[in-house]
Amino acid sequence: MKLTGIFAVAGLIISVSWVTWGFLPMLAILLTTLFLAAIGYALDILGYSLNHFTRKLLDKCGN
Repeated sequence: MKLTGIFAVAGLIISVSWVTWGFLPMLAILLTTLFLAAIGYALDILGYSLNHFTRKLLDKCGN
């Protein structure tokens, strides 16, 4: 039942964005979202976290 809700919301977002902006901008939004989600998934698999990135950024700003 949870996947049904997720796919229903995804379908609603796709259809509304298609009607609002047209096909090519909608396609660009979807591809960008998928690309960034894939990067996030890969970083999650490698064990990175937001705390890791924040700590690294603060160390670089401090030096």
